[in-house]
Amino acid sequence: MSARFEPVVFRPLPRPVKPFPQETEASFLDRLAAANAMPVRCLQQPSLWLPSRLDPTDQLSVLSGQPRTSIQHAILRWEKQAWNLPQGPLAATIRWACRRCVARRTGNPDQGVMVWMSKHHDQVCVPDRLWIGRAVESPALQFDLADFPEIVAAQQRHYRLLRRHGPHVLNRCYAKCSLFWHVLMQHGYRISERSQRLVRLQPRPARSVRPWDPKRYAAVYPEIVTTMALYASPYWRRLAMSTDEEDFRAFHAEFTRRLPNESPLRTTAKPWFIQQLRTIAHAIQDAAEQNVLAGDDAAKQLQAFWLRWMSHIPTSRTGRLAS
Repeated sequence: MSARFEPVVFRPLPRPVKPFPQETEASFLDRLAAANAMPVRCLQQPSLWLPSRLDPTDQLSVLSGQPRTSIQHAILRWEKQAWNLPQGPLAATIRWACRRCVARRTGNPDQGVMVWMSKHHDQVCVPDRLWIGRAVESPALQFDLADFPEIVAAQQRHYRLLRRHGPHVLNRCYAKCSLFWHVLMQHGYRISERSQRLVRLQPRPARSVRPWDPKRYAAVYPEIVTTMALYASPYWRRLAMSTDEEDFRAFHAEFTRRLPNESPLRTTAKPWFIQQLRTIAHAIQDAAEQNVLAGDDAAKQLQAFWLRWMSHIPTSRTGRLAS
């Protein structure tokens, strides 16, 4: 007796495509369809009348000619949707992958790949010294940082802080400190290095930089990370929250030592500045305490996924983790 006939709906396409690490499913389908000159809908539903018994992972594996494990590892749709959460300790967002990494992996310098990135922590591709983070709306807007080693070093320091203190504390640190610096500069807090950095990033005659321009974020990124390092430290955070004026003065002195203001703050900005130093410390401390109260089981689950997430952080040319 012959074996039962099982119709095959999916078969390998003529031109296989490898998934990019952390790539979105939609991006991978677009690239696979473009490589084989066919509409995306034909990949998702090859037959209108004959349903497939394969699950989405197997379907994509067969079509792309890649092992199932490669699809599972690279495309995070199947990582329990954890990267899809807009909030939480592993908050992520969809951004353009480093155009140089894409060119190296795919052999196509003009191809764009959308990937899941950390909402707060992936700003620079360290191996390629390219700004890939905030306000980059297309691969063409990713700009070179070869002449700005302090910005690349800030990303490396950011990753070290992330490994040391974890995402609960660092998410809140980045959110609060980046907003703080945006408002602080409007109040007249001046650091010449930041100003010079912005001028070098946007030379004359096209020196006008829009408020949402990625160069503006990159110019102040080292100062943001320096502030994060201060607030991530339980010791300095405790001094900032202290009701003892001597303790708070010690914190204030350390802040101005690391980030010296080169012009006096406006009169109305001085009490706001002092209040913000305390407010930020309390907000970050709340995040740290919520992490402790999350429970042992949840902490273990988070730690397991957290270690896996850290494995996706860009490495240097030597293969070492950016540190």
